[in-house]
Amino acid sequence: MLEWRTLALGLAVFTATFMMGWWFGLGNLASRLRASPARAVAIAAAPAQAPAAEAPPAAPVPAVATPPERPGLTDDDGLRRQVILRARGYQEPACNQDAKALYVRAATSYAEVLMRAAGCQAFPKCGLGMHALDRVWQSSRSAADLAVAEAMAAVHKAGGLSKRSFRGDVGRAVQVIAAVEFEPGPAPSCAVASAGSRPAVRDRIRR
Repeated sequence: MLEWRTLALGLAVFTATFMMGWWFGLGNLASRLRASPARAVAIAAAPAQAPAAEAPPAAPVPAVATPPERPGLTDDDGLRRQVILRARGYQEPACNQDAKALYVRAATSYAEVLMRAAGCQAFPKCGLGMHALDRVWQSSRSAADLAVAEAMAAVHKAGGLSKRSFRGDVGRAVQVIAAVEFEPGPAPSCAVASAGSRPAVRDRIRR
């Protein structure tokens, strides 16, 4: 009789323990099942964080190459200085010099370089027009040549010269370099200073 009671009591304890474990385990499972959909909804509703955009690599700055200085129409700087000097002398002539002849000689030597660079071998004659000469001038001139062109342009504006002042077709090349037309009118006059008086102006001899 005692064995049956002990067996029944053990069975009851086992049954109660099993029921309690099952009950608590089922509750945890239910809570997990309830939490999983809620967590899924929260994750879906949360805005997706975009990965941090990496800054694009800075583009390399290209090195600015300084264009080489062109040698110019001629490498004879003495010729350039001679033209500029004679151009100044033409605009403010001395009465003891033929400023016109001196300038025409220097300008002719400079124009000859352009004409021969353009292919005019029968100097002072040249069959090329001003447009062909200008293309060679534009592609060959340097900063030093531009200074010569400015001096020659000032002479053209001073008057007293024309294409016929130069031999053959040189006047055409001279006009291309100066880039201005020959102005009509007399050439500049020389000034003679007399003692104790204002300088007297007289015309110099024209050839």
